[in-house]
Amino acid sequence: MHAPTETQGTTTLAPTKVELCWRKMRPKTTHDHIQDNLWGLEVRTGAKVLKICCAILAFVVLAFWINLRGERAFSNPEAMESAQLARHLAAWKGYMTYSIRPAALGLLQRADPLHAPEVLQKPVPDLSIAPGYPFLLGCLMKALPFNFSATRGPLWSFQPELLIVAFNELIFLGAVVFLFVLARRLFDAEVAWVSAIIFAGSEIYWKFSVSGLSTMWLLLISLALMWCLMVLVQRECSEDDVDSGGALALAAIVGGLVGVGGLSRYAFAWMIVPVLLFIGFYCSSRRKNLILTTLAAFLVVMAPWITRNLKLSHSPFGTAGYALLENARPLEEDRAERCFDPFAAGLSLLTPHDLLNKLLINGGKIIGSDLPRLGGNWVWSFFLCSLLLPMRRPGLRQLRTFLLWSLGLMAVVQALGQTHLSAESPEINSENLLVLLAPLVLIFGTAFFITLRDQLALPNMQLPGTIAGLFVIIICAPFLFDLASPPDRPFYSPYSPLQVQRTAAMMEPEELMMSDIPWAVAWYGDRPCAWLTLNASSNFDELDDLKPVQALYLTQRTTDRPFLSQVLDNRQGWDRFVLNSLPDADLPHGEVPADFPLTKSPKGFAPAQLFLTDKVRWKTMPRMEARVP
Repeated sequence: MHAPTETQGTTTLAPTKVELCWRKMRPKTTHDHIQDNLWGLEVRTGAKVLKICCAILAFVVLAFWINLRGERAFSNPEAMESAQLARHLAAWKGYMTYSIRPAALGLLQRADPLHAPEVLQKPVPDLSIAPGYPFLLGCLMKALPFNFSATRGPLWSFQPELLIVAFNELIFLGAVVFLFVLARRLFDAEVAWVSAIIFAGSEIYWKFSVSGLSTMWLLLISLALMWCLMVLVQRECSEDDVDSGGALALAAIVGGLVGVGGLSRYAFAWMIVPVLLFIGFYCSSRRKNLILTTLAAFLVVMAPWITRNLKLSHSPFGTAGYALLENARPLEEDRAERCFDPFAAGLSLLTPHDLLNKLLINGGKIIGSDLPRLGGNWVWSFFLCSLLLPMRRPGLRQLRTFLLWSLGLMAVVQALGQTHLSAESPEINSENLLVLLAPLVLIFGTAFFITLRDQLALPNMQLPGTIAGLFVIIICAPFLFDLASPPDRPFYSPYSPLQVQRTAAMMEPEELMMSDIPWAVAWYGDRPCAWLTLNASSNFDELDDLKPVQALYLTQRTTDRPFLSQVLDNRQGWDRFVLNSLPDADLPHGEVPADFPLTKSPKGFAPAQLFLTDKVRWKTMPRMEARVP
């Protein structure tokens, strides 16, 4: 008997078991194949497309909300340095800078003594920032309509920074997709989804995406490097005949990626060491050829830029080479970059013991603080536990070993390379190298958690998915709480695009300014600006002899220093200079004593800031935008 069923208001008969068996046994017609294909497209492909669309939409909404509640301007000096370099590249001015370091001037003078007095009479080539990321931003500025006029508004006050942030967030989205594909290739779809969601829900990466730094770009390069190494070692571990040309091409791509990363951040070039070790240990066939190909591709990418630096300054990395020596005892903070000759400022007094102390102090902080919070979450602990789990699949064990080598090397490089940038922003800075390896740590840690969960005898088939969802929520809880809380904006900031732009507009394009925020003057004001010299007497005169300094602009970075420990202690420092130059009853118009060449000061800057010029340049006083405590 047939059981009646109702379909769309009509009564039909359900097929019997005999009919069902016959349908399975009878040969499929063309109509059946078409129906099966349509069902596959509708159910399988449609479900995948729906998941991907929902994930992208969630990412876009999250990015919009973060930008809505975020800071109104960049706060990292290197982000502004890269942006102003990119603007010069987009205007076909070459790789020249308006943020002028005295140390860079000293290098240029020593490399070309015959033209040393003329070093400031022509555009100053940049000797500090790696060119990869500024070149990328320069291409963006050529492609999109950038408006460099600062405005007063409730959201973003500088449109170019919003475009740069959106570009970095787009790269972040690409990194999330890359991590998903990599995790799926290494493990399975569940590990890929969980890892990608946690990665997209990590607060530290969102902070980097809105900082304007090159971290997102380097993150994408790191993931591409891991992918190529994984494919290379899996080809070597397979029993099939290895395609010689394909392996050499992969080796060339690996070397090129490390080179591009090194041109985006000089410290990343150290990754060539674990890469060569990886190929040497785990690529059994044609090992020598693969190593030579990788090294050759790396050198082909890096060598032209190193040659350029050697020609200009006799230093392969310009002033970036001083990073190893900064923050050691004779050269605290940014002293090495603020003097013409670092040897005269104390570099000659530096000993190996001072470098060892720097390594031990910073290394202790990395082990005690940075590594446990690697990637801004707790997955690091699962990764450590996963080291006890044997990996039998080709490529997994080798890639995990490569990750350990890279973490150890980058921890040492980060400890020795920390400068004043890490002191100003301990976590979100360009010297944070370990964060570039955190995505792979995340994949292995997530895979270990999924493995532990699968060992449980769960009575319900839906419990594994529920446990994975709770794991994601717990790991992303700090980010979720931060999104729900009110935005934590700084009480005051010297980086007001409108204020800096109005101040710089008092200067002519060929005139030289000096400031404690030269990167902001160069980016927002589009005017040449020298870094503060070490003192207000002899070092200032040395710069003034090369080209007259016609304005001095000091902000809260100088005026808000500790009074007893720094202002009173250094009589020749600029913070003491500010204290002596504030308007009082004897100088109601803000004029400083006549022994300093810059004596004119408008109203409205003091006490938070100080602006001195050689003559009256203002008709109306630019209104202060920075909040003063």
